[in-house]
Amino acid sequence: MKFWQVAVFAYAVIYFVLAGTMEAENLGQSLPIAYIAFSMIAQTLVVGGVVLFGLEKGPEFSSVWRWLFPLLVLELVVGIVFDATYQSNPDGLLMNELAGLWLAAPAYYFNFRIARHRGSSAADRLRRSHLAVVALL
Repeated sequence: MKFWQVAVFAYAVIYFVLAGTMEAENLGQSLPIAYIAFSMIAQTLVVGGVVLFGLEKGPEFSSVWRWLFPLLVLELVVGIVFDATYQSNPDGLLMNELAGLWLAAPAYYFNFRIARHRGSSAADRLRRSHLAVVALL
């Protein structure tokens, strides 16, 4: 296993724990249960996409991720709207949302790479591995 794959898997674990914490907080903020259920499924799929990226399984799943990725982005946007609507402390809302987007950006990048997979050469795989490490930083 390569270093970049270990870094991607570590990020997937961290993202999964933080996403689970976020969903638990959403339950405490009395958000609609339908949104929380959809968000939980979407976040699990995002983590799954990060793992698939780390396993280099893009070709096998790219056709599914092409229609799934826009739904994941939609859930992200809806989540921002719900956060703004149900936020009890609006003072820190902007910084909270920016920090959340900063943390989620690599996960969505990895999922985007799976959705856009068209086959790759050795040079593309090398470039992708370097981009993965840079995205995590």
